[in-house]
Amino acid sequence: MELTILGSGGAMPTPRPFCQCAVCQKARVIGEPYRRNSCSLFVDDINAVIDCGEDIADSLNRRDIKRVDNLFITHWHPDHTFGFRPLLEANYDFRAYCASHTINVYIPARVYKQLIKKLPSIDYLLNYQKTGKLHLLEDGDVVDFGNMTVTAVGYKGTQSDIYAYYLEHCGKKALYAACDTISFERYNEFTDLDLLLNECGLFEDVGSEITIENLMNKVWEIKPKKTLLTHIEEIELNVWGEGYLDVIKQRYADNNLDFAFDGMKITV
Repeated sequence: MELTILGSGGAMPTPRPFCQCAVCQKARVIGEPYRRNSCSLFVDDINAVIDCGEDIADSLNRRDIKRVDNLFITHWHPDHTFGFRPLLEANYDFRAYCASHTINVYIPARVYKQLIKKLPSIDYLLNYQKTGKLHLLEDGDVVDFGNMTVTAVGYKGTQSDIYAYYLEHCGKKALYAACDTISFERYNEFTDLDLLLNECGLFEDVGSEITIENLMNKVWEIKPKKTLLTHIEEIELNVWGEGYLDVIKQRYADNNLDFAFDGMKITV
């Protein structure tokens, strides 16, 4: 299984517009790995993108990805979905008024109902341009690509507004849970993972987000062979400093922990 981190950033990219903090200045001057686009993953084996924030076009161009056949969505939030237009419309021929390629779009049904209200232009892309073909998912649905399966995992089962995706390829198993995992109640169902790719969480308790400590307790219970943290918030690095990532890695070394960065290649 070959994976590429398209974006490892949080709700706001790094550098954050207008911000003159040391973290954002370093990202502007040096670029990667300090520069972080919206959280997104490319599954090389099936030419699939999981989530598409507003900067998805830049993320794809930076990795020189030449084709996307499949798009999976975890939840409706803008930093995970508002790149629909640049991603799908890239395959539209404005002279011939037709799609040169159609991307299969997989969205959990409850998420789609929310998203179409927030981003009604999706209807235009799917039904007029036909640059995307919609496939609605439910918790537990398996999309079979022959050499790989992708299973929709609702954070709270059938009534979920947020989803993870469970990837299986040639006996290897990975779980991608990129955001808002404070509400993910099903970690203990995944006790044989080669890779857990999870949101980073926050470094102190603010109540509404999972903390790194609580996340690491869950990771310790299921013991994946490798844990990779993404969705890294600029504001957290601003407060705690980038060096704090190394502190966390050392503190939780028993979890075989690392932090994602844009362009990171992963072989599972």
